[in-house]
Amino acid sequence: MNFLNVIIRRNPNLIKVAVEMHQEGLIPPNTVVVDLDTVRKNALVIKGEADRYGISCYFMTKQFGRNPLVSKVISDLGLKSVAVDIEDVKCLHKYGIPIGHVGHLSQIPRNEIEYVLKEVTPEVITVYSIEKAMQISKIASKLGIKQKLLIRPIGRGDFFYPCQEGGIPEKEIIEATRTINSFPNVRVVGVTSFPCFRFNYFTRKVEPLPNLDTIVRVAKTLEEKLGLTIEQINAPADNSAKTMEILHEKGATHAEPGHAFTGTTPWHAFEDLPEVPAWIYVTEVSHILGDTAYVFGGNFMPTDMCIGIWDYKYHQFRIQALVGSDPESIINSEIYGYIIPGYFDYYEPLFLNDKVRVNIGDTVVMGLRNQVFATRAKIAIIRGISEGRPELLGIFDRCGNMLGEHDVPVNIDEVKALLKRLY
Repeated sequence: MNFLNVIIRRNPNLIKVAVEMHQEGLIPPNTVVVDLDTVRKNALVIKGEADRYGISCYFMTKQFGRNPLVSKVISDLGLKSVAVDIEDVKCLHKYGIPIGHVGHLSQIPRNEIEYVLKEVTPEVITVYSIEKAMQISKIASKLGIKQKLLIRPIGRGDFFYPCQEGGIPEKEIIEATRTINSFPNVRVVGVTSFPCFRFNYFTRKVEPLPNLDTIVRVAKTLEEKLGLTIEQINAPADNSAKTMEILHEKGATHAEPGHAFTGTTPWHAFEDLPEVPAWIYVTEVSHILGDTAYVFGGNFMPTDMCIGIWDYKYHQFRIQALVGSDPESIINSEIYGYIIPGYFDYYEPLFLNDKVRVNIGDTVVMGLRNQVFATRAKIAIIRGISEGRPELLGIFDRCGNMLGEHDVPVNIDEVKALLKRLY
C-alpha cells in the first residue's frame, strides 16, 4: 500500500521534520519515523468509538516494532496489548506494557508457557488445539493459576492468509471444548479468528469475512450446547474507529487495532478516516548507476496482501518516493521505483527522470504500510511536530530497544524513565 499522497495532504509537517532530521544526521536511513502526538490523537479517537459501541480493544504493536513509547501512549488510555508472538510478549513485558492477549497469531512455545503464566499474566490465551490447552493446564496447575482461554474455530469458507492457518474445525468444536474444560485450571471463555475483516479493493471498504460469522455462530453454539458464559468474541484484522459499529452490529465484543493507530490500514489509503497518518519511511540515496538511483533498503514488507494477490511478480510493484535534501521543496520531487517485498535486499531502485535532480546522500521518503517486526528497519519517535517544536525522543530497533551511539542499546532504566515523562 502507498500512503505517500495521503501523508503529503494530511500530515506534511511529518515529512518536513523527518527530512530535516535525516539531513542533520539525527535519523539514519532505513527508518520508520513516527509522529507520537498523532498516534496519541488517533488512539483517543479509536478508544472513543470503541467505548461508544461497547467494544473492548487490545492493541497490536508488531507493525511499529513493539515500540515502548508508542505502546505507552496507547496503554495510558486504559488499553492492554495483544502479543502476536513470544518475542512480542518479551519486548512489551520488559517495559511494563500491560498484555491482555497472547497466543494469536502465534502459539506459545511449550517451554515459554510458565514464563507467560507466571510473569506476564495475560487475560486470555488463544489455543489452536487440545494439546496446547493441556500444556497450559499442566503449568497453570503447577502454579496454582486459573487461566482463561480463547479457541479458534475453523468454519467452512473461512479465509486464512498463507502460513497463518490453525485452529479447530467447527464440527469438532463442541467435543474439543468439552475436553479442554475438563482440564484443571483452564477454562474456555471465548472465540477468535484472523482475519475477521478485509479490505475490499472494489468497494474500497473494510468488510467482514466469513470468519466473523463463524466465531459469532460458534459462540452461540457453545453457550447453548455447553452452557458456557462467553466473555469474548474477538474479531481482529483492519480494526479502526470506523469498524467499531460493524463489530457491534455483528455481535463481536473485542477488537485488536494496530495500523489504525498510525493511520495506515488499507482503508486509510483510499478514504480520509478519523485517524491521521502518523508515520513515514525514510532512507537515503546510496549510489547512482545509469538512470537508476539505489537507496538503502532493509527487507521491505509493505503488506499489499489486503488486495489478495500473492503472485511473486505482482509483488514486484511500483513505489512512489520523494527525493531531495530540502524539507520545503522535497514534496515536489516525486519519482518512482519498485520493491520486491521480503527479498534479500540491500538496496531498492528508483528510476531517475529529467524533472528531479538526485544526489548521493539525498533523503528518500516513502509511504509504506510497513511491518517493522519483519524488517531490518529502525524506528524514530518524534513528538511536538504539530506544535512546531519537534523533539526526537529516540531511535529504536525492531524489538523496542532504544539505541545509543553506534546502535549500542541504552540501559532499560533510561527508557523506563522516559516513559514516565512522555505526557
